[in-house]
Amino acid sequence: MPMRTFQHTVTPADTALALGSGDLEVLATPRLITWCESAAFEVCRPQIDEGRTTVGTFVKLEHVKGSPVGGAVTVSCAEPISDGRRLVCFVTVTDPDGETVASGEVHRAVVDRERFMSKCHRVA
Repeated sequence: MPMRTFQHTVTPADTALALGSGDLEVLATPRLITWCESAAFEVCRPQIDEGRTTVGTFVKLEHVKGSPVGGAVTVSCAEPISDGRRLVCFVTVTDPDGETVASGEVHRAVVDRERFMSKCHRVA
């Protein structure tokens, strides 16, 4: 299955300490999830018709190895599997030694932009 890769270097702003998800200066899981969702969005984008987009609906990620500030990680994202309305991307994150940092899946729903945004702007 074809994979696209996205490179990131951990900065002090990407740490668990900075994001409040822990007290260590290592790559925070919330930042890692953001990078995986961003990769999935980019990989899904070419398959979406004009006037439509994708929104994140589900993330399942196992973060198994720490990455220090200055450390590089590569997010690899497979082409999505589609069930018509939802796209599922499998992701793997590795360090420069090829060791797994995290792996999992990102689900994105295909939505009509205008309809989705009109529902978001409704006031109760």
